[in-house]
Formats: sequence, C-alpha cells, structure tokens
Amino acid sequence: MKKIELFGLSLTFKINRKNADDAELYTKDHHLKEKIFYLILMIMLIVISSKSGYIVNRQKYDVGDVAINDIYSPKSILFNDRDKKQDIIKNLMENSKKEYIYVPQAGTVYISGAEYLFDEILKKNFKKNKLYLDRVEDIIGKQLPPKLITELTQLNKKELLETKERVIGFLTKAYATGIIREKGSLTISPPNDELFLELPEFDKKIVENFLTANYIYDETKTKNSIAEKISQIDDQILDIKAGTLLVKKGDIITDSRAKLLEAVGIYSYKKSLGFSLANFLYTIILTVIFYPLLANKFKKNILNKSIYRSLFLIYTIGFLAYRFTKPDHLYFVPFETMYFLMAILFAKDFAFLATLMAITFLFPIVGYDPIFIIVTFLVCLMGSYLIEKVTTRQELIALGMKLAVTKFFLYLLLTYFIGREQNLIVLQSGEIVVSGLLSGMLAIAVLPYFERTFNILTTFRLLELGDLSHPLLKLLSMKAPGTFHHSMMVATLSEAAAEAIGANAIFARVASYYHDIGKMKRPKFYVENQEGGENPHSKISPFLSTLIITSHTKDGNELGREYKIPREIRDVMFEHQGTTMLAYFYNKAKQLDPTVIEEDFKYGGPIPRSKESAIIMLADSIEAAVRSLDEKTPITIENMLRKIINSKIEDNQLSEAALTFKEIEIIIKTFTKVLMSIHHVRIKYPGQK
Repeated sequence: MKKIELFGLSLTFKINRKNADDAELYTKDHHLKEKIFYLILMIMLIVISSKSGYIVNRQKYDVGDVAINDIYSPKSILFNDRDKKQDIIKNLMENSKKEYIYVPQAGTVYISGAEYLFDEILKKNFKKNKLYLDRVEDIIGKQLPPKLITELTQLNKKELLETKERVIGFLTKAYATGIIREKGSLTISPPNDELFLELPEFDKKIVENFLTANYIYDETKTKNSIAEKISQIDDQILDIKAGTLLVKKGDIITDSRAKLLEAVGIYSYKKSLGFSLANFLYTIILTVIFYPLLANKFKKNILNKSIYRSLFLIYTIGFLAYRFTKPDHLYFVPFETMYFLMAILFAKDFAFLATLMAITFLFPIVGYDPIFIIVTFLVCLMGSYLIEKVTTRQELIALGMKLAVTKFFLYLLLTYFIGREQNLIVLQSGEIVVSGLLSGMLAIAVLPYFERTFNILTTFRLLELGDLSHPLLKLLSMKAPGTFHHSMMVATLSEAAAEAIGANAIFARVASYYHDIGKMKRPKFYVENQEGGENPHSKISPFLSTLIITSHTKDGNELGREYKIPREIRDVMFEHQGTTMLAYFYNKAKQLDPTVIEEDFKYGGPIPRSKESAIIMLADSIEAAVRSLDEKTPITIENMLRKIINSKIEDNQLSEAALTFKEIEIIIKTFTKVLMSIHHVRIKYPGQK
C-alpha cells in the first residue's frame, strides 16, 4: 500500500502481484505467450539498441550553440551538401553576364541624324524649308522639342560648332560602349554614364533626344544560359570517413553544420528524444499487429520446439548482422539467406509471415530506408513463388542469382524516381549483386545445421533420406528383403496418389520407405519375409503374436531416433496402422478365451493426422491385399480397393486426415491404374502352359 498526500489530497495506490496457479503455468497457451514474448523481446532489444546512440551520445547540440569540444564523425557517409550547391548557384547567378541583342545600325542612324540637324542649322535651311526638320525626325523616329530647336537656332556659329563637337563626340563614345535597354529603361554603359553627367545641361537635352538602345536585353536567352550553367553544377558530395573532424572546439553550430551532424547521426537533444520515442512506438505498434497473428493463426508453429528455436536463431543472427553492419553496407547483408532458410524450414504461410515480420522490424535498423524495404519485400514476394519449384541445392543457388538480378534492377528503378547520390547508388548496387550471389550459397551451407540440430524435415533432407543407399534402408533390404520390396511398392502407390490430390508426393514416397523399418527386429514374424512356408506364429500364442506384430511401430520409432530420422516420418510409423485390429489373432485368441476384448488386439495409434499418412495407410493395406487376388483385373482390383477403404472409413481411421470424398475417389482411380501397371497380365507364348 502506497499513500501520497498532495495539496491536501490523499492518493492511495495498491499493487498486487498476480499468482498464476500450476494449471495456468503448464497450459499450452501459457507456453505460447511466453515464447512469443521472448521472441519479440529479443527483436525489440536489438532494434532499440541500434538507435541507443540518440540518448547515449553526449555530443548533442542546438543551432547557435558553441561546440565545447571537437566533434568527430562516428561513421563513414557520403554527404550531399545542398547548402554549398545553393551558394555556388547564387554566386553564379550574381556573376553571370546578361545576354543582349546587338543592333549596330542604331548608333549610326541616330548619330547621322544629329549631324544632319547641326549641319542644316549651320546652313540656315531650317528657316527656308521645314522639310529638313521633318527628315531629321524621320531618321530618329521621334519629334524634336520645338523649344530645343529654337535654342539651337539662337546659337552663333562658333557655339553651334562647339556644341556639335561635344554632342557628336559623346554619342560616338556612348554607342561604342553600348546603350542598353532593359525592362523599358535606357542605360548608358560605363564609363560614359559618368561622362554624361559631366555634360552641360543644354548638351544633355540634345543627347537625350538622340539616344536609343543598340544593346537590347534578351531575358529568355539569359535565363537559358544561366539554367544551362546551373545544370552543369554537380551535387557537392562530401566523402566523410569515420573519425573525420566535423566541428572544432569553439565553433558555432550553424544551420549547415547542423545538417552535416544529423547526416552522421548526431542530433540535438530534442530530436534525439523524439527519434528514440518514435522507434519505441514503432516497435510497439508492430508487436500489437504481429502478436495476435502468431498467437492465433500460427499457434501450432510457435509451439513446435524445432520450428520456434530455428526461427529464434535465424532472427537473432540476422538482426545482429544488420545491427552491427555500417549503414553504407546494409545492402551487403544477404537478407535472402534468412528468407531461404525460413521458406525451406517452415510452412509456406508461416515463412511468409516470418519474412514480413523481419522486414518491418528491420525498418529502424536500416535508417527507415524505404527503398530497402520495398525492394526486399518485392524480391521475397517473387521468391515465395519460385522457391516452390526448387528441389535441389543447385537450384537454390540459381534462385539466389535470379533474385539478385531482380533486386538490382528494382533498386535502380526506385532510386531513379526517389533519388539518391550517384556514388551511393554505385556502391549499393554492387553490394546487392554480391549479397544475392552469396545468399543461396550461405543458405546451403547452414541449412544442414538446422536440419540436423533441430531435426527439421525439408525437401532437401527428404531427397537425401529417399536415397536407397541410406544406411537404414540398406539394412532393411538385407535383414527384411520382403518388407523392403513391400515398402517400395507402397512408396510407388503413395507417391502417385499424393501427387494426384496435390499432397506432398516426395514426403509420401520417402515416408513409405521407412514406415515398416521396425519389422527388421523380428523379420521372420511377418509373412512377406517368411521362406519355405514356415510360420513362427504357429508355435506361439495369439497374444504373444499380437504383441510382436504391434510392436513394429514402436521398434521403428526407436530405430528412427537412432538414425536421426525426422519426427514427421516417425509419426507415420505409428499412424500407418492407426488403431486397426489384428482380426486373425483376435479370432484365434477368442477360441482359447471367449472373454478377450478387442482393444487388446489393436494397434496403439494414433490414427493418421495428415493426408500423406492416410494415403500410406491405404497403400499399405491395399498392396498386401491385391497380391492375394487370383485374378487381377481393373474391376477386381477396384472392388478390393473400395472394400478396404470403406472398412477404414467405418472404423474411423481417416477421421482426422482431412481427406474429402472427391480426393478418396481420385486415390482409388490412381491406385487402380498403378496396380494394373504393376500386375499386368503377361502374353502367353505358343506351347507355354
């Protein structure tokens, strides 16, 4: 009990620890929650620790602060200094020359007009004929002020000549250096603009009437010229190595320096706290999304120790690899190796969820790089379709190369639209190709470790177990040749039927090879291995015979454990007999003791829990029964099949196998076809009895 008094108010808190009883502690749901908690906790710790520098790093700042010590770059990056590029552009625009349209005849025409005016006034022609004044106005294109003409005519010859010399001289100089028109105003180019100001006021009035632009500002051409020069300015990429001095002690943190520090992962206090909180919230949101999926839809996978431990190990190694890889080289980490392992080791749906979960939780570690997430997800989506066709380790290497090429072009496409520094694109493109080429090889290298350590059955492991040179199968062929031949026949039937209904044909074939290996312990007690008509059961009681016969499932499981046979195949050793009864020995025992019960003459089960296991049960019963037929025709074989399968259905042996009636019909047709090809009728030759 905790009591707090504040401002006259009394607050009381009571915290009780929940005591879970033993019934809760040992339930599957409790173990499920515990496993999911540890898995997500491990991921969260790695993800959050990858961004711990936000809080732990003491080199924090705000713009305007003075650096109290030297600040060095904690990592190598390629920094695009956009501020520096903008400064270069600004300087270029300020110093760029303007483009003008030059009109050489403008100066000649206006100077000649001025000379003509002075000459006519000197000749006194303006009094006699006003046409001369009109001609001057036509030359310069505008009307001269009457007052100006009056003032000119009042000058004596000497003053008029001096005025003419000053005006024509100035106009000649002005038009030589250029008179510019820009945005509707005329400007005399230096240094003549200063000379204009030194002219007498009367001369200025005359000059103003004979000024026109011989250089016209071309705004479009000027803008195009500047734009072309700007386009030639490359990004200012700074190759900053780890340990590079970024800010000296005593320097002021400017806005441009702040951007550089943020690029290398050194943030202000406010941003550091914000990023840390955002990362934590992001992982919490993902946990809320993925927890119910794992707890409800994929409960069976999580509770499977082998699958859970494999997933935990793959996640731990994969996330740590990304955690301690430098940001510039994240694309070098072969994520496809993680994906290949999960796709091969786990069921398709669970592998897809595990891959999606890994990609989304990696988002903070890779610096929230959208290109990485999009490219990786699309490549894995493509791989989920292609990996179903992979049956050999060589094909897995080839798939890794295909995904590498796909990832390479997707990366280039996205960087083209989203944008990224060219040097970084080249570097990461090379990393993508190398990691893709290595992904398949790494998956092959570590896959046997997962297969054997966690005893997980994969397609590759199935193909290895299906090799008839396997020590256990070789031993079966030598100790129990009849059982070995029977197993081969069952495998042929099971594989064909499984393929026909879309089940796992490879598993059905390989599991059939091993389903009766327990018979090796006492091979002579099984009819297929008896020679010379001698039956050892005739010398012992039916009770002992039942015990011997039913024990072959348990003996097979023990042999399987010894030879590291996966649990899925060892389950078939029990399930292929289900809980069927040994009717022959039961009837024989009943003659000796009428009080015997049927349960003592049944296999211990369990009944088949998968389609493949059910198919093997049917194939096992049918293969032996068909051999007893005198006449093997499609009709007699199919009748026998239906009789046996109906008896299994009535005995509830197929109730957990999820086989539909349609699939059972397909199995019957397939079995009939295969058995007819095996037991075909030979042609009798002439004279053959």
